[in-house]
Formats: sequence, structure tokens, C-alpha cells
Amino acid sequence: IYGISYQQRETKTNLAKKFPVLIQAEKNLFTIGLLHCNIGAETGHAPYAPCSLQDLRSRNFDYWALGHVHKKAIINAAEPLVIYPGNPQGLHPGETGDRGCFLVNVDESGVPSAEFIDVAAVKWFAKEIMIDAMHTEQDLLTALDKCVQEVRQEAGGRPAIGRFLLTGRGDLHLIISQRNILSDILKNMREAEEGEKEFVWVESIRDESKLNIDREALLGREDFTGDLVRLVEEILADTDKKDYLQVLEPLFNASPASRKLLASLDADSLNSLIKKAETLCLDKLTGGDAL
Repeated sequence: IYGISYQQRETKTNLAKKFPVLIQAEKNLFTIGLLHCNIGAETGHAPYAPCSLQDLRSRNFDYWALGHVHKKAIINAAEPLVIYPGNPQGLHPGETGDRGCFLVNVDESGVPSAEFIDVAAVKWFAKEIMIDAMHTEQDLLTALDKCVQEVRQEAGGRPAIGRFLLTGRGDLHLIISQRNILSDILKNMREAEEGEKEFVWVESIRDESKLNIDREALLGREDFTGDLVRLVEEILADTDKKDYLQVLEPLFNASPASRKLLASLDADSLNSLIKKAETLCLDKLTGGDAL
């Protein structure tokens, strides 16, 4: 077994290249490499100890057991076997799905095989609910209860924690956008799970639904509402948002407290805020009338 440690909390050095290159003809032991690293550039994680699959292959090891990426993945199935087992327990709402470890067996000829074992004590979930066909609060309550039972079944006898995301367009949007409606529903859902061994605890109900409007029609209107929608289109069309982000930057550096509490915006985050602002404005401007 070969491994290497970080000399500091983070490293951007390719540590894979520090492992020895084994001469295949002289190797008579099954060889394992342990490495906390980032393979490639699209893992969604910080690029600690970045390396390529070829860097690992070139060492002539039989199995690479990798750390850093929390989602399980078999990067290479053979020669060598390369696996991110992920973490054995999801840590936050973004870490949904099966969590556990891989049991790796080696046959008499030295060929490894991997079996995933789910060991998480608590399952995290994130469910999207479309409101398009809903008209009343009771319609939403029925849909939420159905989702809770689905989550309970998927959890397989374990507690589950997560969130619901309301999306789509429909009449229900104006109801759930009223003050305290969703917070009251959330409170009641949590109370209903008290005492349950296999509880489904809802961390949040997030509303990203919209009015049932014809946005294309609004773009053609020669009034304030049309101007608003066209302005939003103009902002969204600016891909890097450099000028807008520069204007907003002082908000995030006004004081030590703001730097600590406010995460800096990127273009995607700003787009999300712009869309939410448009929805809020259209709610007020149209008065709930379908357009």
C-alpha cells in the first residue's frame, strides 16, 4: 500500500507524480495507492492535488482508492481499478443518494472487483414538485404528503432529511407566495413526524414557482411591465456579468461582518437572483391576473 500526506491543509501540487513507477515485470504483489486528489477539472470540487487518469495508470498499480470527491464513482473499471468511494454519510442537503464504501475483492489471478455497500445512517433527499396542475393549498398538501411517503420508502428503514423545491407555473403561486403559508406548512409537516423512528424531516420548502403568464407576450408590450421584462432579458444575455458584479462588490466588502456573512456572487448566482426579482415584480405588477 502506497500513500502520501499533505504538508499543509491544501495543496495544488500533482501528488500522483510523486508515487513510484513500478516495473510491471518485477511486480508480484497486489499494489494499492491511497490518494486525496482531484481527477480532471469537472468534479465540482476544489482542485486539490490535481491529476489525470493517465498519471495514475502510469504508476502500474492495481487499485487506486481516492479521497476528496464525496460522490461515489468508479473512474476506471480495470487496469487499474480507480474508485472514489465518496463519503459514508451525506453531510448536507446537497449530498443526496446512496452513501457508503466499496468492498474490493481480489481473485487468485490478481484481478480486483468492487461492490458498493450503503452504510449511511441518515438519507438526504431533494425533491422537485411541479405546481402547474395545482389550484389550492390542499392540492399542495396532498402532493407533499405523497412525496414524504415516497422518501420514507426510498430511505429503506432509515431516517431522512431534505428539502422540497416548488417549481412550474400555475394558480397556486399566488397562494404560496403569501406571508407565512409555506412556513406554516413546514411547521405542521415537522410536527407530524415527531416520534417517528423512520422520520422524514423537512429542512425547507423552497418556492421557485411562477405566475401562469405568457412571458413572450409581455416582451412585446409597450408599457412598464414590458420594459421590466426586456431589462431582465438584457441583463441575462450578458454572460459574464462583469459590470454588474463590479457594482455589487462593495456590498460584500463593506465591513468585516459582511465579508464573513455574505458569499461573493458569481454570474450564475446573479442570474438566479435576477429571475427571482422579476417573478416578485411581476406578481405585484399584474396583481395575479393571468397574462
